[in-house]
Amino acid sequence: MGDEVNSKCGICVAHTLHDVYNGMRALQHRGQDTAGIAVKGKYGIDILRWFGLVDHFSLSNAEKLLQGDLFIGHVRYSTTKGKEDSDLFFGAHPRSIGGKVTRNENPLYLHDIRRGASKAIVQNGNLMGVPYEEDEIDTDVMLKFYAEQGVGKTIEEFLAAYASAILDIQRDEALVFKDRYGIRPLWIGEKDGRLVAASEDVAIWEIGGKPIREVKAGEVIYIPQGGIDIRSEQVIEPKPRPCFFEFHYLQSPSSSLDGKTILDVRYNLGVEVAAEFNHPDVDLVTYIPHAPESMARGYSDTKGIPFLEVFYKQQKRRSFLGSTKEKRAESIGANLFIRDNVDLEGKRVVVCDDSVVRFNNARDAVKKLRERGVEYIALVVGTPLIGDIIDGEERGCLYGVDMPPDDDFAIRRYNDLEGMIKASGFDDIHFISHEAMGRAHGVSLAERCTYCIGGPNPVS
Repeated sequence: MGDEVNSKCGICVAHTLHDVYNGMRALQHRGQDTAGIAVKGKYGIDILRWFGLVDHFSLSNAEKLLQGDLFIGHVRYSTTKGKEDSDLFFGAHPRSIGGKVTRNENPLYLHDIRRGASKAIVQNGNLMGVPYEEDEIDTDVMLKFYAEQGVGKTIEEFLAAYASAILDIQRDEALVFKDRYGIRPLWIGEKDGRLVAASEDVAIWEIGGKPIREVKAGEVIYIPQGGIDIRSEQVIEPKPRPCFFEFHYLQSPSSSLDGKTILDVRYNLGVEVAAEFNHPDVDLVTYIPHAPESMARGYSDTKGIPFLEVFYKQQKRRSFLGSTKEKRAESIGANLFIRDNVDLEGKRVVVCDDSVVRFNNARDAVKKLRERGVEYIALVVGTPLIGDIIDGEERGCLYGVDMPPDDDFAIRRYNDLEGMIKASGFDDIHFISHEAMGRAHGVSLAERCTYCIGGPNPVS
C-alpha cells in the first residue's frame, strides 16, 4: 500500500481551453496546491500540470501548448505523507495512462507536459480500501480498472468517495460520474449548445453557462463533443449522503447543493445556534473570514446584536488547505488581520466560526482581539465537535477532507470543552447541537455524511 493521499479538489469539463481554465479559477477555493488540464487532441490526450494556483500558469501560454475541443481540468488540495517532499507533482491531476512526459523545473514556473496519453482522469475524493503501488495513488488504480472493465463496472467496484471525469482516446465524449453515496459534489450544465460539468454550479455560471442539475449518486453522464442531449446511465442504486462539510465550509457561498443554497444553510446555522447560546450582553458579532459570514449575519439578526466585520485577510488563500501543520500555521499568522479603523477597546464580542478542527484560526483570532483590548470574547461554532472519540472509535473524515481520524484534533489535544476554553483564551465556547444543525439544513442528518462528528459511516 502506498502513501495515503487525502484530497479535497475541484474538477471541470468544458469544450474550450478558456472555459475550463476559468472554470478552474472559479473552483480555486477547493484546491490550491496544483492545477492541471487534459485535452483530447488529434493524436492522443495531452496534459499540462503546474504547481500552485490556476493563474500561476497564464491562459495565453496554455493556449500555446494545448489544442483540442474537449477538456477536463483539476485544482488540487491534498496532503501526502512522504512523497510530496521530493516530488511536487506526486498526486497531481490529471492522472493518465500512456504518453511521454517532459518536465520544466524552473523554480519560478514549475510544470510538466505529457503528450499522447490514451486515457486521463480527474477526481475529487478519496478512494477507500484501494491497494496501490508505491509510485501510484488511488486514482491510478481506478483509471487502470476503467481501462480494463469500463465505467459501469468501475462505479460498481469502487464504493466511495469520488466525483470523476475521464477522457478516453477511443471515445468521442467525456465521462462524468459519482459513487453510489454521492458524498462529493458534481454538476452538469449547458453553454453554447454543449454540455459542461463542474464540482460546483458556481463554476458553470462563471463561464457563462447555465447549470442543469447535479449528477446523481451512482450515475454516469456522457458529455459529447457537441449537443446538449443528456445521455446518462444509473449504474447502481443510489444511497445519497452528501458531505455536510461542503455546506459549512468547502463550497463557495454562491453555490447550491442538494436543492439548497449554501448561503441559506450558513445563515440558518447562525439562526439556530443563536437560539441555543445564552451569553452576557455583548456589543457586536463578527466572524473569522470567510465561510462563516452568513452564519454571523444570521446570528446577529436573531439576537439583535450589531454585526461588524472586524477581521480581514490580505490573501484569499485558505489556511485549512495547507498541506502540513507548519504551512497552515504560517498561512494563518501571516494572513489574518484586524481592521485598524474599528474601536475594540473594552468591547464584548461574539466571534462566529464555521468549525473547529485543529483550533488554529480561532486561537490566532482571540490573541489578536485581546491585543486590541477586547474585554469579553465568546466563540460560537456552526459545526458540532469534529474528531471526537466515540465508543472507543476515533472519528474524522474518511472520504476526502484533510482531517483523517488520526489527525491533531483540538478536542483530543485539550480533552474537553473546558480544556479548550482554558487553552485558547476565550471566555466561552459554544458548539451547535446536532439537532440545531439538522434544522439549519432542513433535513434529517441521516441524509448527510456526518461521520466526522459522530454519525454513522455512510459506506456500508
